[in-house]
Amino acid sequence: AIVELGRHLGKGIWGLADKALPVVYGLGYVLLVIRVLPEVEFGNWVLLQEIFLLVSGLATAFALNPLLKYAAEAGEDHRDTISAAVLMNGGFLVTVSVLLNAFRQPLGMMFHSGGLGDLMVYLPAMLAASFIRNLALVLLQSRFMVREQFYTDAVHFLGAPFLTWIWSRLHLFDQAVDLVFINILSLSCSSLVGLFYTRGIVRLTARPAQGPLRKVWSYGVYSLGGILSTLFSGRADSFVLAAFTGPVQVAVYNSVKIFIRAYEMVTQVVQMFLLPGASHFSSRGETASLKIVVEKSLLFGTVAMIPVFLIFFFLAEPLVLAVYQGRYLAGIPQLQLFALMAFFIPALAVATSTLLVLGEARIGCVLGIQTLAAAVILYLVLIPLLGITGATLGYILSSIALCWLAMRQLRRFVPFTAGEVLRRWRDIYAYVRKWAMRGKMDSRRDRHP
Repeated sequence: AIVELGRHLGKGIWGLADKALPVVYGLGYVLLVIRVLPEVEFGNWVLLQEIFLLVSGLATAFALNPLLKYAAEAGEDHRDTISAAVLMNGGFLVTVSVLLNAFRQPLGMMFHSGGLGDLMVYLPAMLAASFIRNLALVLLQSRFMVREQFYTDAVHFLGAPFLTWIWSRLHLFDQAVDLVFINILSLSCSSLVGLFYTRGIVRLTARPAQGPLRKVWSYGVYSLGGILSTLFSGRADSFVLAAFTGPVQVAVYNSVKIFIRAYEMVTQVVQMFLLPGASHFSSRGETASLKIVVEKSLLFGTVAMIPVFLIFFFLAEPLVLAVYQGRYLAGIPQLQLFALMAFFIPALAVATSTLLVLGEARIGCVLGIQTLAAAVILYLVLIPLLGITGATLGYILSSIALCWLAMRQLRRFVPFTAGEVLRRWRDIYAYVRKWAMRGKMDSRRDRHP
């Protein structure tokens, strides 16, 4: 069967808008935070945020990724599955919060950051504020309620910069702790909106059945292992860099690393549409349809990243100069290096997402452990030798390793060749021609109503 991706164009526009929100957030982050906060305060905030995102990502992999897979499969009552996911997610967050707070002062000393230990006190509040939001986003994604996802995300990604601007206008914004309060408020409001949209979906029971609980647990354990590589190799750079150099160099490094949120947007768009759709085809055994989706996603995603590469590589210097007004110039070569990632980020997103929906979480776990080991070795070798450049190279090389390993495994289950992927250019041409003709027809109607 031929898969007509164009029929989901309306949802695709909402999906692109939703995943563009972090880019807008990042722009506000640059203008209102990085250019304003002292470098030490910004470095301390980066470390706290990385810990928050790391814990949230692990909790999502452990409890919410299984929920996304099973809630996207039609024909079942998901009350027990949702309840199991909520219990596992909450238990994980509470346990990790207690452990991290018990060791917050040693962590601060390890990263040469006296302020990090004080900021860690607020980590449980940040995790609690985002708890319902993360659950709601997964449930909305499983039902293809993309517009509702957009509104839920918008409250946080647009609300946080707006609140930062208000704080600044009141001359109250000069410390990392101010950002903590702002994010707790915006995440809480986002959770309330998500709760409103999922009020008809969420059905809970205090004692979920053993079958769904065991199913979510089994999948979650392997999913947790699989996500370790992405989370730790993607965030360990800041921690290792801080351990060797301190929060100021972390600030310089992350002032440039924020630009590659464009890559995260591509990954999330791929996952938004590939995960539920591929789960549907996989559950029905429609391998041919799944193969078409994979091929189109690979080519379309790669072509879409070419402009990003050109901007990051050839316009790195004027971009950093214009954005930071003379600050963080040491990050210019790093941005040019990060530009090279544009050519394999779509393949990494497609491969890892498809393996998850095929139920091959165990493979993902093995890949995660392998890549994590490679990333740690790269960071520990390169950062002491090259500093910020070593962190950049370690990030890139560990991502390439994960991409190669994941694509190798994917082809075992969805056999395709590079030639078959390249032949999908006809689909790109067909879509462009279709929308060009539609544009002409709309123009004629405007001239001759």
